[in-house]
Amino acid sequence: MNQKELAAELGVSQTPIREIFLRLEWENLVTILPRIGIHVTKIDFKELKEVYRARILIEGELGRLAAQNISDEQLAEMKKLLESCKKIKGERTREKLVELDKKFRVILFSAANCRILQEISELLYSQTLRTWHLTFDESDLISEVEMETKEIEATISSLAKREPNAAQKLRREVIMAWVDRLHKYYTRY
Repeated sequence: MNQKELAAELGVSQTPIREIFLRLEWENLVTILPRIGIHVTKIDFKELKEVYRARILIEGELGRLAAQNISDEQLAEMKKLLESCKKIKGERTREKLVELDKKFRVILFSAANCRILQEISELLYSQTLRTWHLTFDESDLISEVEMETKEIEATISSLAKREPNAAQKLRREVIMAWVDRLHKYYTRY
């Protein structure tokens, strides 16, 4: 990719394009090679394993903190998202599901009330999200929606009980389930 060409194609100055690429490089999603261009980084499965290991710990802690702090309003917001998730179908299912998952995570982070863990989690999430995009087409759309629905339902149930240890365990299990799915997907080939 070339910054100058992309800016011209989008009809914007190079500054916002450069800032976006710097952010993507910071997230380890691209490599910027001066006077050569920008390359999307390859997925390193050893590194991805480490990213998921960190996500398991961080998501667990966010779940624990959320269970301690969640408000009835935040639970109500999650329930609205759950209803939206149950209705997802048709065109743009992938984009709708990702957007819904991000909104769900925003509520979870808000309830956890720990900005540093949130920032780390978002960084790690962006690194793992592209593996989901790579495997999504191979998955049945209906099962993806069902899986997201079950995750949200279980999280709401756990948080509503305000049991920190149970919420921590659940959030860890959610990430471990993704690791298992990816392992099954990539060992087929």
